[in-house]
Amino acid sequence: MNASRTHTRFSQGNEGLKALCPPTSVLRPRSSRAGMTMIELGMVMGIVSILLALVLGLGRHVNAVVKIRRAQADLGEWHETLNRWFLQFGEYPHARIDTHLDSIHSLDSVDWKFTDPSRYPLTVLTNDTDSSGCYVRFGGSPGTSTNITFRSFLTTAVNTVDPWGTPYIYIPSDNAKSYTLFSCGSNRKTVDIPSGTPSSPDPTLDDIYFEW
Repeated sequence: MNASRTHTRFSQGNEGLKALCPPTSVLRPRSSRAGMTMIELGMVMGIVSILLALVLGLGRHVNAVVKIRRAQADLGEWHETLNRWFLQFGEYPHARIDTHLDSIHSLDSVDWKFTDPSRYPLTVLTNDTDSSGCYVRFGGSPGTSTNITFRSFLTTAVNTVDPWGTPYIYIPSDNAKSYTLFSCGSNRKTVDIPSGTPSSPDPTLDDIYFEW
């Protein structure tokens, strides 16, 4: 009888100890789990940052390629127009020619410093008036003469300025049998113009040429 009571008390005491001392899993520190969460969050943020940098870099690359393709398309259109003029007159546009008077007048001077948009190389070439621009004049008196302008050979509106905001460079040869046509590229510098600001050193050599 006493032994039974002793066993009962011992069991009750054991339950009391369990209540006072819960399993170790209940008392596990929460700080370690919080630390792991911060580490995981840092890893996710690092991965996102890397992906974002890759996307931005790809976007810049695509934008650069698009501008280069646009410049090449513009240069190709100018090339076709210059060739149509050459096939008609046997020389590339370089002056104002009066066949009746057998005279050749120079075009307006190009502003090689590129501060005056009206005197950009291809703008000077495509001015469409009797006193400026490139043309060949046929006929006798002013009332009966006909001007064939270089501008009239354009089949569509073409940019005279490249995608980076610098004029396309057109330079006919001395005998007008060939020419150089190019864009200064993304750094807007070149060493291949007669004079002016863009003739400063061009370390990247990124000019886009179309020569004939």
